Amino acid sequence: MALRQRGKNNYWHAYFRRVLALPDGRLKYSMATVNLGTCDLREARALEAELMRKNREARLHQRYLAHAARLDRETANMPGEQVPEYRPVRDHRRKRLKLAEWRNAAMKYRALSDHSAMLFQHFVEHVEGVKYFDEVTPELALRYLTTYYGGEGQGKSFNNRKSTCNTVFKLLLIDAGMQESPFAKIPNRLHASKHQRPFTEDEYRRICRVAPEPWKSACVFAWYTGMREETVFNARWDQIEGDVLTTMPGKTARYGRAVQIPLHPEIMKRLEKLPHINEFVLGLTRAQRHGDEFHRAFGKILDAAGIARDGNDTVNFNCFRDSFITRCDEEGVPRHATRGVAGQKSDKITDLYSHDLVSARRIQQLRTTKLDETP
Repeated sequence: MALRQRGKNNYWHAYFRRVLALPDGRLKYSMATVNLGTCDLREARALEAELMRKNREARLHQRYLAHAARLDRETANMPGEQVPEYRPVRDHRRKRLKLAEWRNAAMKYRALSDHSAMLFQHFVEHVEGVKYFDEVTPELALRYLTTYYGGEGQGKSFNNRKSTCNTVFKLLLIDAGMQESPFAKIPNRLHASKHQRPFTEDEYRRICRVAPEPWKSACVFAWYTGMREETVFNARWDQIEGDVLTTMPGKTARYGRAVQIPLHPEIMKRLEKLPHINEFVLGLTRAQRHGDEFHRAFGKILDAAGIARDGNDTVNFNCFRDSFITRCDEEGVPRHATRGVAGQKSDKITDLYSHDLVSARRIQQLRTTKLDETP
């Protein structure tokens, strides 16, 4: 079955194969077109799924009638004990979705972040002995999770991987001819969460004092905007218009709305000094922003600054995010403006994204933290 938009109203039409039983018991297939009467793709896919279900039931019924007609002809002159036993005809699916083809199939519905794509690709490459989506059972899904993320202290990784795989499966249920994701009923594992604390101003200065470029500029960006590490290093020059950066953070791209971030005067001063090496503001290529060495780099900066984990607290680059939100609250920036800049959905995490740029500009008035600039 396929969907196409046609006509003056640009309505979605479903194309599918219809099966007919001929008088002699043979089956005949013909193409049928159904006007779904809607321009909304999501509604059209739901109607298409219902048509597929009804078409499948009708096809099985027609096969039963054709088989019964053949039996009537064959048993017309046969003794009762020679009547052949009826055996139901298996519904053979002619088109199945391969695991290896998941990326192109998923892109038809929604763009996934690079991180989510990487996690699901790991599942595709390491799940045991299956080729098609409908061959993945809940038992196989659980075995995969426990094999690679079942160790002690991996509860959060287990839950995150399960959530990502479940999202992709639910996205492709119709394409794969499945009723439910094999990850849907796997329970989350308990894990001891570690608190992520904000950096103090003294710690911010110490970090910037020892951080080389482009990490120093990245820290200044995060201190005054609350951007995650991924968003900071993916920021492009063409996303900056005047003193506003418009971006769509990878972690919140599923909501499909961009975030407008007013840039603090300290960031604007730094932008004037940064060289235009390539399309990215901080100058690193995509290849340079990946790999274990890159992800360990900020840890080395923290060590050089003498900042270590204290008790159950965790320190990492995203602590700048906590620092930003804490400072916004202390200086009276409206909470909805903070959510809009930070790309958060509700106060439970910091309720919809805010596009109130006037209120958001309050972050440009945050008190400036002076750095000890070295020549």
